[in-house]
Amino acid sequence: MPLHNPDHIGILLDYAEVIAEAREKALVGFSVVEVPRQLPIHQGLRFTHHREGLLRAARQEARDRNIEIETDLMVAHKASDGILSGASRYGADFMVMGWKGYTDTRDRIFGEVADQVIRNSPCDLAMLKVENRERPKRCLFPTTGGPHNRLAAEVLNVLAPAFGMSVTACYVVKPNASKAQLARADKRLGKTLDRLELDLPVNRKVIESPSIAGGIAKESVEYDLVVLGSTRDRFIRQLMFGEIPTKVARYSPASVLVVRRYEGRMRSLLKQAFG
Repeated sequence: MPLHNPDHIGILLDYAEVIAEAREKALVGFSVVEVPRQLPIHQGLRFTHHREGLLRAARQEARDRNIEIETDLMVAHKASDGILSGASRYGADFMVMGWKGYTDTRDRIFGEVADQVIRNSPCDLAMLKVENRERPKRCLFPTTGGPHNRLAAEVLNVLAPAFGMSVTACYVVKPNASKAQLARADKRLGKTLDRLELDLPVNRKVIESPSIAGGIAKESVEYDLVVLGSTRDRFIRQLMFGEIPTKVARYSPASVLVVRRYEGRMRSLLKQAFG
């Protein structure tokens, strides 16, 4: 669990603790000390005090909830390198981190740090755009199947009962769909949910919208969390989270959790080479 924003410690702990318990894994929170590029890494010890307060706050929050957590500092020239090093050092099985949900910089999807972590994460990954620091109670789950949506379903299977959260799965069709088209969409959604093997009650909803991402973002006004599996776009450069999750994260007023399953070292190397 990489930590950066002290205001997000509590909500990230909510998610990470539930997932760690379900996977029977230890929980590790760490922060990255960035060293100016012109200095050698070992001089990073001079800067650790900038992050020690954040880790103390994380330990205290965990102690107040009777959660066992180990904390550490990573020293790196780049925050993304420190995050990836931390995940590798601890043999992470799953990583939960926060991010703002968008960037205004051309050619970057979520910002430089998040982009690099998404491309090169050595484990399953969940990134949370935090809009509300309370545990969510109503979740919207847009899905079409696929490996990353299966991971999203796995995550929902543990988060929903832990949070006391209702889940509504949705499917987007074009406006003015006929009754037959709406029925087919609902049937397709039902079959997708059967394949995902969600072990909890799920409501179903077909949304009419000219844009998939726009329809999801608009519908999410009625919810406090959107959970999405990343999508595969046509070229490897876009093989991060995909266009739809990117736009939903930017425009939804709800918190957005986007998950991506680790696909193996070879695919990670290809993304580094061609990304």
